[in-house]
Amino acid sequence: MTQMTTRPPSSGLSLTRLLDGFSAFIDLAAGCIADLAGRLARGAPVRIVEDKAGFFVLEQAEAAPPFRLDGAGPLPPEVSAALAGREAELALDPARFLFRPLELPRGAAAFLDGIVRSQIDRLTPWSAAGAAYGFTPPQEAPDDRLTLTVAATARARIAPLVDGLKAAGAGAIVVTTRMGDAGAPIRVLDHAAGAAPAASGVRRILLAVLGGAAAAAMTALVVSGIVGSSLDAELDDITQRIADQRRAMIAARDGQGGGLVAGLERRKREVPAAVLVLEALSQVLPDDTYVTELQMEGDKVEVAGISREAAALIRLLEQSRQFAEATFVAPTTRQPGEAGERFHIAARILLPMEAAR
Repeated sequence: MTQMTTRPPSSGLSLTRLLDGFSAFIDLAAGCIADLAGRLARGAPVRIVEDKAGFFVLEQAEAAPPFRLDGAGPLPPEVSAALAGREAELALDPARFLFRPLELPRGAAAFLDGIVRSQIDRLTPWSAAGAAYGFTPPQEAPDDRLTLTVAATARARIAPLVDGLKAAGAGAIVVTTRMGDAGAPIRVLDHAAGAAPAASGVRRILLAVLGGAAAAAMTALVVSGIVGSSLDAELDDITQRIADQRRAMIAARDGQGGGLVAGLERRKREVPAAVLVLEALSQVLPDDTYVTELQMEGDKVEVAGISREAAALIRLLEQSRQFAEATFVAPTTRQPGEAGERFHIAARILLPMEAAR
């Protein structure tokens, strides 16, 4: 038994299909753009109608005489002037065409072009390539059916007429006919003079534009990558510097905080609080002594007040453990009517009050 292995489809085949699809898209877009540009440049179409005798009449110019398109002679000047660069609708006599009815399922409405093309050789004596053909709009019929009428003629029979209009300077030629005098026009042939070169030029322009856009996109991607890398590096550097500054600020704040706390603690130990000094004075001074003023500066204190025996205050302060170098900074005085002497004494505080308690 032979073992068969399957291989995945070749990437080259997929690439080929992709390129073919892209080329078809470019061709379609170029054709549409060229056709639109041609229609805008040509303006409103010029309509030329064939009568029963085989003569042609320019509908827009009533003064233009009937003419033939068999190449036997030049066209009237009015016709040549009207056709120059314009689109021409050549309405041919229905006698030139063969009309055949066609009945189809209603579901075939979306595929009428392909179906009619495949049926031309069955409905007419000509093949699809050798026939100029068209069909009427489909009409609904019973049992979910559609009916339409196909109009066809040999392409070779109308080629001289199209060539005559091309020679007269027509920019584009549309061949139509009617089924009966009141029927809607049936388009059987479209011919745009110079359409292929115009589409080719548009195709080259589209390819150039797409190529330029692709090159610009690649350049933008490269530049974006370079600039993005540079910006990322710069952002990392800035982030690192911010982190360093933040750590330095935190360290400085912590250092300053520690020094401040240490300073406060040292000041608390070295400089006594006024409340504590006043409490120590209240313990040292006798009950008949009243303090009216207390000033502190560093380890120095000055006390002013009234005492029954001011001279004894120096001895009491010197004997205490909280004060030393007590001395009068102003002479004691006695005011009339007062029970004691006014004093003003300065002393040095020996220890912080909380250490002495």
